[in-house]
Amino acid sequence: MLRTEERTDEIKPPNNWNDVKNLTVNRFKEIFQRHPDCFFTEHDIHSVLYNIAKEELQLNEVWSAETRDERRVILVHHEYPTPFRCYMEGHNFELRDYKPYKRGHYDLVILNPKFVKNYKLDVVCGKGYQKFRSAMQKVEVEPLIWACEVIFFPGVKKLPKNALKIIEQDGLKLKETLRYRVGQNSHFCRTGSVLVFTSHTAEEASDLEKQVTRLRNKHKLDVTICARL
Repeated sequence: MLRTEERTDEIKPPNNWNDVKNLTVNRFKEIFQRHPDCFFTEHDIHSVLYNIAKEELQLNEVWSAETRDERRVILVHHEYPTPFRCYMEGHNFELRDYKPYKRGHYDLVILNPKFVKNYKLDVVCGKGYQKFRSAMQKVEVEPLIWACEVIFFPGVKKLPKNALKIIEQDGLKLKETLRYRVGQNSHFCRTGSVLVFTSHTAEEASDLEKQVTRLRNKHKLDVTICARL
């Protein structure tokens, strides 16, 4: 993997954050299609995707940022919490923004360096719900540049009958995330993606791909499915 020295100078975000996202996804898709059997679990995918996203940010010299209390943090993270509580039993998704319901988590996110710079670490990490919600009422930029959900259907098993429901649940979580407003004129997240990978062949996954296309159009979401070559 590419290694570069940490930079501590002024933040210079990429000219186009969408390019960072697209290059990250396309690079991983190429790796997956060439070596699908190297991935046993979703966590395997998370690890490689994390490294690629970090590399793309390094190339743009903005892979880390310093919080208001002078704590340097990396911009790419796994399992970042949602700004809302929700109900996700089975394959459902509904907002339930009160106790006893808990927050969800995103498989991978890229933090907005401008958000990091303006808040202390205890807010930036998103752990304390009440403090985080209070901060979200005042933010002036999107806290997240990109939120990503990863789904993996290994080829050693049949594609599950409820595959589309699994994908839709993550899609609905991201849809609500992109709609979620913070401050007076901002949203919580700039862009979101559901990435579906299967080590089944494209022919075996053709029916699921058609269903995903309909789901993508229904919810107006960025949903990608990638099968082995």
